[in-house]
Amino acid sequence: MIASRAIDKYLAQYSLRLGSLPEMPQSWRHVMVVPCYDEAPDFISRWQAIYSDTSLLIVLVLNRPEGGEHTANEPVRKALAGNTTKTFEQGYSLSQLNNACSVLCVDLEILEGPTPTKEGVGRARRIGCDLALQLQRTGAINTDWIYSGDADAIWPADLFNTTWPDEASAVAVPFSHRFYKADKHQSPSELAIARATQLYELKIHHYALHLQAINSPYGFHTLGSSCLFKASAYAAVRGMPLRSAAEDFYLLNKLAKVGPVHGAQGNGVTITPRLSTRVPFGTGPAVEKLLAAEDVWHEPLFYDARCFDVMGRLSVLFDAWAETPEANTFDQLVAEFSSGVATDLHALLNQWGYQKALAHIHQAGASALQRKSHTITWLDGFKTLKIIHLLRDHHYPNLSCIQSLADPSQWPLCHDGTAAGLLEAIHRHLGWFERRSA
Repeated sequence: MIASRAIDKYLAQYSLRLGSLPEMPQSWRHVMVVPCYDEAPDFISRWQAIYSDTSLLIVLVLNRPEGGEHTANEPVRKALAGNTTKTFEQGYSLSQLNNACSVLCVDLEILEGPTPTKEGVGRARRIGCDLALQLQRTGAINTDWIYSGDADAIWPADLFNTTWPDEASAVAVPFSHRFYKADKHQSPSELAIARATQLYELKIHHYALHLQAINSPYGFHTLGSSCLFKASAYAAVRGMPLRSAAEDFYLLNKLAKVGPVHGAQGNGVTITPRLSTRVPFGTGPAVEKLLAAEDVWHEPLFYDARCFDVMGRLSVLFDAWAETPEANTFDQLVAEFSSGVATDLHALLNQWGYQKALAHIHQAGASALQRKSHTITWLDGFKTLKIIHLLRDHHYPNLSCIQSLADPSQWPLCHDGTAAGLLEAIHRHLGWFERRSA
């Protein structure tokens, strides 16, 4: 049983509970939460085969957004029915996939009807994670980590037997968008989707790598299908944000303020490339837009590296201002950047009330280390993204893949100038997909 005052407070005051907690007939070593809407049920048989020796409870949260097709989840319900070993109160059932792995199905359609559009997948993940937290608290789950997956994402079994850093609040796991079957079995349209998805994957890497290069504490990948978080940290930040998209970004942004987000190496999650309209923005809509483009290689997809250079220098200035909040910050911005960039940055910082924040940081932090911690909390991943977007929209427009490959300054690592070579260089740089030692 996991004991934590933060967990008890969260479960008492903030968790989303739908009915009473099911009484589990057994316990498991690990727990993974997977939201599910309008999915083909073949992922269930994959789980059955892959996790034959993994003590794992998968909390599968069936949901349907407002306006969604009423029968969209029927195939999954039917597939689970053949393995169902226990039905709890209406809306909950337990299916035994094999001797080690079980699926606890939480049917939100039965429990509360369609999911509010604005809350979407965030609500499904929140309900699943809150249930996992309760099961950890009662001893039905014997770990203090909650794994976060998707129906189209295959986690290798060895990731559940990995020891994660105790000081971490979360772990970002290696991932790759590629077909679970060999490419020779895919249609031309599926291969086109795969190419567009892998191009978007490069964009995801581009952002994370540049933040790492400027030593940002927010330089990690933020995919809800390939991360895990510590139960006490999840409770401390009051759970998953109720958002229809980017719930993973906002959760990890909060978690990074209570402990480092660890970037895992080695083997990783395989995500099936596909079109998806389940969320208003993110990988699915981005891939759909790329497929509609006349030439994906010339689509302005990548941030100009100068945006990150500005962000890095601004972070250094902000740390200095926290030490001397009476400094003439605008003059220092003008001295550091072009007048246009300085003026726009100053306006955005003013909009956020940065002078008041600096005064608070200077007063609240008794040491330089404490003041640094406060600045990391204030100048967080969300504000970092807003600054990058400001610079993109007014000073340094996005570049195409062709442009970014041709300019060595656009990537903070060496590569051979091809997309395939770049992806290989990224994996090598991150230490991803290397064979784990026995």
